[in-house]
Amino acid sequence: MSSIIKFRRFILLTTAATYLLIFTGGLVRVSGAGLGCPDWPKCFGRWIPPTNINQLPADIDPSRFNITLAWIEYSNRLIGVVVGLLIALTALWALKSFRKQRAVVWTTVTAAILTAFEGWQGGAVVTSELKSVIVSVHTLVALVIVGLLVVATHTAYTLDRATNVRATNHFARMKRWIVALLAMTVAQVLLGTQMRSALETISARKPVASAAHWVSQIGIVNHIHMLVACVLIVATLIIGFRTLKEIVPSEKVARRAVAIAMALIVGQFCLGLAFLAVGIPATLQVFHLWIGSLYVGALLVWYAEARRPLSASAGSAAK
Repeated sequence: MSSIIKFRRFILLTTAATYLLIFTGGLVRVSGAGLGCPDWPKCFGRWIPPTNINQLPADIDPSRFNITLAWIEYSNRLIGVVVGLLIALTALWALKSFRKQRAVVWTTVTAAILTAFEGWQGGAVVTSELKSVIVSVHTLVALVIVGLLVVATHTAYTLDRATNVRATNHFARMKRWIVALLAMTVAQVLLGTQMRSALETISARKPVASAAHWVSQIGIVNHIHMLVACVLIVATLIIGFRTLKEIVPSEKVARRAVAIAMALIVGQFCLGLAFLAVGIPATLQVFHLWIGSLYVGALLVWYAEARRPLSASAGSAAK
């Protein structure tokens, strides 16, 4: 097995593991386990969380201990350590074997640096007791990391492609629209994080009220979130159908990326409708954030395909 094939499999594993971490991070958030371990990096002063109240240090209030929440939070931390090691190894591998491939090197190394920052910032999230601004930064950095890994993975899979070029120049002009979709998605994720924080505050104040009432109390952030969601689905479908119409069947990676992005945004919109119909179940909230991160990945592959250089023969034909 060649070195490039091994690297491809490893970076694909790393990217998949990072998406798993984003999923478990969302699970921690919606389950209320963010403070399941009130300290960092230990949990109740221990490297292995306590299994009963008798194992708590004397200086910790027993009322803060919930074994389920503690282990949910600590499991997420352990997955984070594994993912951090995978990203670090990926960056070292890229530096050692693919120095001439700058796109692979800078994306993986930057991802490794941001992962170290994310680990440190995870402690800040706990110390701040889930302050919304810090949580938003934590979420945004996670999206940047997985986005860098998606770009690195795409680049790795094009390193020895027989013709590492596009067949036609039809959809290159779509790049600026894809960037606009990415910008709106990032804004939407940040708005969603703010909504989640607001919902936690409102639900704690009015625990017997309905989910619909909680949402109605959020105010303008909720209206902006819904408006951006509508714009995103319409824009993605319009740009997506135009792209599928213009690119040739041989550009399979591009076509798959576009189709996946369209399917994911439709799924997100359906989840939004479900929120309006049945409230805001925790399970749906986890998938809402996770699908959003997958959508970002699909957009990045779509963009990377659009910016690949045009083949010489196709360029001549276009002229």
